[in-house]
Amino acid sequence: MKKSVEQIKSKLKLLYNQLDDLLFVENNFNKKSLRKRNLENLTNQNKELFTGIVVVFLILTILFSICYYFLIFSPNMAELNTQKSIKINEVNSIFEDNLSDNSVKQALLSRIDSASSMEELEQIDVEDMAYPVLKNQLLDQLDQVKDKYNRVELTFNGTSNIMSVGNATVYINSSTTHELADMKINKVDSVIIPISINRKRAASGLVREGDVVDIYMNNMNNMESSELSENENVSNNSSVNSTNLFQSTNNQTSKLVGGSIIVSILRSKDSGSIDSNIEFAQSNLTNISQSSNLDIEQILSSKSVGSLNDSQLGLLLNNYGWRLSDYERLANLGDLDVEYIIMVEVPRDSVENILKNMDNIILTIPTYDAPSWVNLSS
Repeated sequence: MKKSVEQIKSKLKLLYNQLDDLLFVENNFNKKSLRKRNLENLTNQNKELFTGIVVVFLILTILFSICYYFLIFSPNMAELNTQKSIKINEVNSIFEDNLSDNSVKQALLSRIDSASSMEELEQIDVEDMAYPVLKNQLLDQLDQVKDKYNRVELTFNGTSNIMSVGNATVYINSSTTHELADMKINKVDSVIIPISINRKRAASGLVREGDVVDIYMNNMNNMESSELSENENVSNNSSVNSTNLFQSTNNQTSKLVGGSIIVSILRSKDSGSIDSNIEFAQSNLTNISQSSNLDIEQILSSKSVGSLNDSQLGLLLNNYGWRLSDYERLANLGDLDVEYIIMVEVPRDSVENILKNMDNIILTIPTYDAPSWVNLSS
């Protein structure tokens, strides 16, 4: 009996041990499973957190990019493109298509187009880069188009000017970039036309053959007659009159031709009549008078039929009209109503304009080529 009890105890103990082993194994398995599950949950949470951070970052980046584009980048690009257009228009206005060398123009346009910032664009000085190109091209043209008298026709501000190569060189060197761009050099194509003019408009008559004059048109007479007509017809419209007056005032005088050479000059025959009367008083109360009368036109008529020889006329008639005007200048006394016929050289394309405005033209003496009697020193 005792033996059977011990067997039962041993079996129970064995069963207990087996049960304990099973419980231990299961307990360890549950711990590992729980730890694994916790790790998986933590990993998933970290992934979700990282994904959320990435999504938020992307959203913020997109919002920042949109704000930067519309608030900063787009306005800057619009301003940059506007300034590029201004620069390109400046290049096109300075460089014309008839330039012999277009490489500088294309290089400037390419540099302007590739500029990525306002600072880079502002560093492109169009005038500074264009100046030597335009100047050298015009200087090269001087030798190509000069005539046998070493002159060229220089056109600027819509006015043709005949000048020597030396004066043209000085003018080109002293001009700005935009003035050079507006300048044209052509071969002198001139004609000689007669101009009927009074002394007040003929540089006071103090011009002679070979002198250089500039021809201006004075619209004062036309302006005054136009204003009188307007005042009579539209007396109640003061605003129109004031506007017309302003426009007329701005257009009173305009230059037609520069650098014209006087070929010959005729003074009216009234200046050729010379009367003199000299009286001598003596102590015996007797007066001796001597009078003389000389008509230059009659002398010329006598010469034309061979009545007088050149030696008799040379001293009297050589530059008589000029010497008379010069003596009047020295005496500050002269005939202000003298009329002149002046033969003057002008560019062919300005003839029509001069003839249309014959009654309104004025001859002026440019100081750069003034006669010897002009003294501008203080």
